[in-house]
Amino acid sequence: MNRTINIYSPILDLTLYGLLCVIFPVAVLLSLYYPNVILEQGLSHRIFYFHVSVAWVALYAPAFSSLFGILYIIRRDPNWDTLSYSMSKLSLIFSILVLFSGPIWAYSAWGTPWDWTDARLQSFFILVVSLLSYFVFRSLITDLNKKAMYSSFLSVLCALNALLTWGAIRWIENPGNHPGSVLGKGGMDRDMKETFWINVLAYHILFLVLFLVIYRKDKLDAKLVQVREEME
Repeated sequence: MNRTINIYSPILDLTLYGLLCVIFPVAVLLSLYYPNVILEQGLSHRIFYFHVSVAWVALYAPAFSSLFGILYIIRRDPNWDTLSYSMSKLSLIFSILVLFSGPIWAYSAWGTPWDWTDARLQSFFILVVSLLSYFVFRSLITDLNKKAMYSSFLSVLCALNALLTWGAIRWIENPGNHPGSVLGKGGMDRDMKETFWINVLAYHILFLVLFLVIYRKDKLDAKLVQVREEME
C-alpha cells in the first residue's frame, strides 16, 4: 500500500509566494494612498478596491467547486471531491469578507450599512447561507462516498446561487442602491482604474496561494482517513 503523497511543487510555490509578497503590499498601499478621495464617501471609499476584488473571487469560486463536484460524479475519484471541498472553503471565506466589507462601504455611500431592497445584497446573502449549508450537511454525513456525492450536488446549487448573485444587477431591475457592473462603467479616473486592476490581480494571487495551502491540507487529511480505514 502506497502511503506517500507528493504535495510540494517548488517552482509553482516560489513563483506564487514571490508574486504575492511583491504585489500584495503594493496593492494595499496604492488603495490607501494613491487614488483621489471621493468627496461624497470620504476615506471609507478606499475599501472599494478590496471589496470588489474579493467579491469577484467569491462569485466564481463556487463555479470551480461545482466543476470539481461534477467531475467527481462522473469519475468517482475522491481527489475531485477534495478539490471541490477546498474550493468551497475559499468560497465561504471570501464571501464572509464581502459581507463584512460591504456594509462599511455602503454606510459611507448610501448612509445605511444594508439595503433590504437591493437585489445584489439579498442574493449574496443567500449565497453565503447556501455555502454554510454545504458544510453543515457535509459534517452530518459519515459515509465517505455519500458525503462526496451529496457535497457535489450541493456545490452545483451554490454555483447556481453565485450565478444568480452575479446576474442580480444585470438581468432584473434593481430597486436598491447597489451600483451596476464595474466593467460597464467608463467613469473611473485613471488613478482609480489602475489601483482597481492591481488589487484584482493581488487578490487573485492570494486566492491561488490560499487554495494551494487549503487543498494540500485537505489532501493530507483525506489520505490519513484512507490509511486509517485500510488499517482497520
